[in-house]
Amino acid sequence: MADITIIGGINIDIEGTPFDDLKREDSNPGKVALSYGGVGRNITENIARLGGNVAMISVIGDDHMGLGAKSALEDLGVDTSGIKIQKGQNSAMYLSILNGTKDMEMAICDMDIIETITPEFLEERSALISSSKVVALDGNLDERTLSYAAEKLKGIPLFFDPVSSPKAVKARRIIGKFACIKPNIMEAEVLSGMKIKSEDDIKKAGSWFMEQGVKKVFITLNKDGVYYRDGVSEGFIRPGKVKINSATGAGDSFSAAILMGMVKGMKAGDIAKYGMAAAQITMESSSAVNKDICKEEIERRMEICMRNI
Repeated sequence: MADITIIGGINIDIEGTPFDDLKREDSNPGKVALSYGGVGRNITENIARLGGNVAMISVIGDDHMGLGAKSALEDLGVDTSGIKIQKGQNSAMYLSILNGTKDMEMAICDMDIIETITPEFLEERSALISSSKVVALDGNLDERTLSYAAEKLKGIPLFFDPVSSPKAVKARRIIGKFACIKPNIMEAEVLSGMKIKSEDDIKKAGSWFMEQGVKKVFITLNKDGVYYRDGVSEGFIRPGKVKINSATGAGDSFSAAILMGMVKGMKAGDIAKYGMAAAQITMESSSAVNKDICKEEIERRMEICMRNI
């Protein structure tokens, strides 16, 4: 059985990058890339490449790309026994458009198939889930499924990645049931009901999450790094210099690093540095997952690039 089980989405990613500044309402010369993606799937691949023992629970269509995504995870040693193939349906798709600085400008996602991950779906895979040391849930799951998992898996540390601010709202009522969360500023505002405009506001939000029962909080700050807090310490980790090829997937590698840190019993500050290094490696690649990411490279960068807490 796996140490870490990821419950979430597998997507087919289509990413467009313009050669120059993005011009709205116009055709932009550039490059279009097709790859396997999805928050849950990206986290899973990163964990596998970092040497983690990981399983994934998800659903795909019986199309060529969906079956290929499943096979690619198996090649990395991932337990895919919890992935269901829905006959006659397309796999989830995610279309993103980057701007001239290679940051995401807009995106469209077709995630209807993920709605078939229901409490009943998870119940059928309860043996796999309940044997895990940590379980991760991504915000693409519906509210009923999130609530079921939070109640059913009380004895297992749960990690929640909100994915986006509209999806974060689904977890507001149960946020205290997660051992660890990783929202960005907008997602933290939705979950806490607070306006966050300053570092003091970030700290207040961190305190609020801890009061609800969360044990580790990581609030990502885009180009400004990450805020971390656990029951012992809190602080900010600022990013080192990095040549950004694509920011897509950086948050997913950060989540993978958090999950690896949870299994290893690492403190929040050390996990934050580990996550920042993982995100940096990811941004240097045009893919959502940098195939060169590994435990040794992260540790090397932590030594030479990350500031001391």
